[in-house]
Amino acid sequence: MGTAPDGYFDELAERSFGPGWAKPEPSLYPEPKRDFPPFHWRYTDARAALHAAGEFVSVEFAERRNLICVNPKEGNTYSSTPNLVAAYQMVLPHESPRAHHHTPSALRVAVEVPPGTYTVVNGTRINMADGDVLLTPNWKWHGHGNDSDQEAYWIDILDVPLIHQLRAMFFETHPDLRQTIEHADPASPMRFAAAELARSAPEIAPGVRRAAFGADHLLTIELQALSLTGGASLPTRRITTSSLLIPLAGAVVVDVEDGESKFTASRGDVVAIPPWWRHRVTASQDAVVLRASDEPLLRHLHLYREESNG
Repeated sequence: MGTAPDGYFDELAERSFGPGWAKPEPSLYPEPKRDFPPFHWRYTDARAALHAAGEFVSVEFAERRNLICVNPKEGNTYSSTPNLVAAYQMVLPHESPRAHHHTPSALRVAVEVPPGTYTVVNGTRINMADGDVLLTPNWKWHGHGNDSDQEAYWIDILDVPLIHQLRAMFFETHPDLRQTIEHADPASPMRFAAAELARSAPEIAPGVRRAAFGADHLLTIELQALSLTGGASLPTRRITTSSLLIPLAGAVVVDVEDGESKFTASRGDVVAIPPWWRHRVTASQDAVVLRASDEPLLRHLHLYREESNG
């Protein structure tokens, strides 16, 4: 290879060009970069912090009283995985945060919700119970409320990081701040009793049952409820999708890269498995686990790949 004329690269930079033959780092590489590490957030930590925040954070001040599960990737300030974010939220007794809608899709995982806790989706009140998963597809008006005398805690999962990358974020607060509740629907198609679905699903492997749900309402997020008997494991695999694992009951051990990291997660914890990390999930006792992933997006774009073994 010859020598470039003096000042050649400076002139390229002045015109906002970059030489494709001398990039600072490659743009094509043989397999996905693992720049987001796996991580484990504990519900007990989040609950204590949110309880304390209830003394000084008002929902009139904040859009939501929540704690974002920020992945410790260098430079990251928001995302839990490249395309998904999880956040713990608390609503005080007799409190009703204002309603809004947005282009990201969202769901709620009820962890500790007393009777009288509810969400409102397009004017329909949907009561929550522990272990429920409640959907708010993109651009549907939604708000929440707590008619009880106890604090309510749940986990929000959204595809906000994806919408940020696509530059397609739109958000509006409801013009009346709170939605008018037109009716209640105990059988709403936006509510799923995930643990019941998992335990009644067919067995896909010894001690493992799996139920998928919500596909008719969320285009970018896949939801699976997994029931595992104590000692049972899911196949070891690595995939191009991001996954968020949330035990709804019992406890599991998530082994990443054959012991490089091990997370023991129990009810209400969140474990992030970003793309292309080899992992295995084993129930240390009978457990039900929610898995939320961006698999529909990857499959639609023909970018889904998986390596697995039993």
